Amino acid sequence: MSLFQHFIIIGVLVCASAFMSMSEIAFAAARKIKLKLLAESGDIHAAKVLQLQEQPGNFFATTQIGLNAVAILGGILGEAAFRPYFIHLVELAYTGSATQTIGFVLSFVFVTFIFVLFADLIPKRIAMIAPERVALRLISPINLFITACKPLAVIINMLANVLFRLFKVNTTRDDNLTF
Repeated sequence: MSLFQHFIIIGVLVCASAFMSMSEIAFAAARKIKLKLLAESGDIHAAKVLQLQEQPGNFFATTQIGLNAVAILGGILGEAAFRPYFIHLVELAYTGSATQTIGFVLSFVFVTFIFVLFADLIPKRIAMIAPERVALRLISPINLFITACKPLAVIINMLANVLFRLFKVNTTRDDNLTF
């Protein structure tokens, strides 16, 4: 596979991860008051976002499945794809026993940098700037993703709920304003 093809694959994985990172923050940060006003004025997407916020278990399980799977796959593919190029660059200046290790570390750092910047920080900042707008735009595709991952999300949620009960963690959100 060519370097260009590797960049395309990593780009697709970064976009998938960015979508999930952005949706995770947008749905968590979207204000219910704004969404309720939009839903009352007939915005069906706002009603769907509110519904998702009321039952966030499948959403968070699904995004964590997606984020972790993509990050692991990106790390495996990215490191293997870029290591030979970094080894070649290292060999231009150094030809010792640590060449392979240096190439591995440089490849790992490069792929990590790409994912942190483009799949995590930038999408999350965008979602924090306009959480309701982002949530309204992403609700339909995220609902499709939730449906596709539902069997695995149900299992993960069941395990999480068992742990919450075991450690007596209250999982209901209190939206009352108290001072």
